[in-house]
Amino acid sequence: MNEVIRERLAAFRSDQDLPGLDDAQLFEVFAAYCVLHRFHEDKFEPELHRTGGGNDLGVDAWGIVVNGDLFHDFDGVKHAVEASRELNVVVIVVQAKTSGSYEGKVVADLADNLRQICARPPISYSASPEVVELHDALGLVYDNQHKLTEHSPRLEVRYVHCGQEPNEDLLEKCRSAEASLDELGRFQSVRFAAVGWRELDRLFKRTLRKVKVHFDWPSRTAIPVMEGVKEAWMGTIPASVIVESLLVDEGGSIRKFLFEDNLREFLGAQNEVNDGIALTLADPAKRRRFAVLNNGITVLAEHFDTSGVECHMSDFQIVNGCQTGHVLFENRDKLTDDVHVKLIVIETENSEIAGDITVATNRQTEIAPEDLRADQQIHKDIEAFFQTRKDLYYERRSGQYEARSVTMTRVIRQNQLVQAYASVFRGHVHEASRTAKLRRDPALRIFHPETHAIAYYTAAATWYQVEWLFRNNRVAAKWRPVRFMLMAAVVARFSNGEKLPASPAKATRYCEALLQKIWDRDEVERLVSLMVGRLERMTDAESSKQRLSDLARTRGFTERFLKEAAGVE
Repeated sequence: MNEVIRERLAAFRSDQDLPGLDDAQLFEVFAAYCVLHRFHEDKFEPELHRTGGGNDLGVDAWGIVVNGDLFHDFDGVKHAVEASRELNVVVIVVQAKTSGSYEGKVVADLADNLRQICARPPISYSASPEVVELHDALGLVYDNQHKLTEHSPRLEVRYVHCGQEPNEDLLEKCRSAEASLDELGRFQSVRFAAVGWRELDRLFKRTLRKVKVHFDWPSRTAIPVMEGVKEAWMGTIPASVIVESLLVDEGGSIRKFLFEDNLREFLGAQNEVNDGIALTLADPAKRRRFAVLNNGITVLAEHFDTSGVECHMSDFQIVNGCQTGHVLFENRDKLTDDVHVKLIVIETENSEIAGDITVATNRQTEIAPEDLRADQQIHKDIEAFFQTRKDLYYERRSGQYEARSVTMTRVIRQNQLVQAYASVFRGHVHEASRTAKLRRDPALRIFHPETHAIAYYTAAATWYQVEWLFRNNRVAAKWRPVRFMLMAAVVARFSNGEKLPASPAKATRYCEALLQKIWDRDEVERLVSLMVGRLERMTDAESSKQRLSDLARTRGFTERFLKEAAGVE
């Protein structure tokens, strides 16, 4: 293995907390991380995309990006396809070998296998469950041809190795592989490329950089200097520039992570307001007046520099304009040169000022009071409690730990915390993947001011311990769809079935007792192993023969499992 890559792998192993993987397995995860990041710039867990085991047909990792979201399983792709009116799809396949030289035969064999995987009929070769999921997920995409955008779907294949960059002979083999896969008629474009150690190192360095954009903005005006604001600008800008320069990544997908600090998620194209925005863009006369008919977009940036009309911006969030941004993206084919949008860019000096601006700009639109408290005290309390323990970190604001020396797998994002908390303390294991629904349900009281910070930390610790077992191959990857069931079962066993008390003092005692057991990894692993054995018997006896991911979303199955898990010894 190349020495530069060996050093990168050592740091990557520590950062991703993957001590249980051997060098070959770790390289597969590393290659997946570097390649997938090019098509999905948001944070993701690369080990989820590794196929592992035998019969992988040369596919060491895969991912499918649907409308800016990255998926690693059939269930995720299915949900995205069913929920979307329009589909922008990029399929990424990675084969990774630690060899110090490339092999032309690998390219030909992988192309032959992909012809099987990407074709309509069932795969005639023996294939692992993860590869079958890829085949079935592609079938879902093909079944929804009417939703696909003009240049979708795309297939991106990378053969990653530790040798030199490809010579003309290998390049020719890659071109032949592209032609072979293009003959299937399944993709609007196919790219098959070999990645040597220098290109791999370059891709890895890209993962360390913040998103940087540059664009021309001649019609901007400086806003007078004010306390807490380094500088601010406002003006109008062509909507096409907003979409092409800010909103869209290299894969052609919307950068959804730019809206993480927004107080409201995208409400969908069928929402009355968003439908009105789309109708305005569809009307040749009205769209020329878009800048005065729409509230525009407000951006908070860590760094914003200008030189004449040219602007450079990095580490930024769209804090107001989530609906406008998404509708502009979905209607980008209608954005003629005369469609302009109002833009405000603010370079702040501290996060508290940023929070104030986020709330203030959203008070001008119809938004629920509870959403206006995205920076509310409960989030600060949770963050502060995590800091007292110094082993997990709550990401209250997007990207706040990226520049710090922390193990990123110990950083718990808001959606992950919602999933863990709803599963272990609110009995909604079967709906854990539906984070937006969980947050909107008032009965669950997630992030309610009267809930307890220590309970969120306890849920996060359970998440971390169970995820660690999967990341390090202590539990087979095929059981990952039921990980929330396993988390809930572990907490139920450790608490002897007792529920989280409402009283702050009792809740603290309850959680402290739980945490002593949860941080005992050997005991957690022992329990999970026993529960997986029980799961295996239950699924084998299941008459419906549903996918495991479908069973995990069924209340009846999850309740039966939790009852069974209560008696394992």
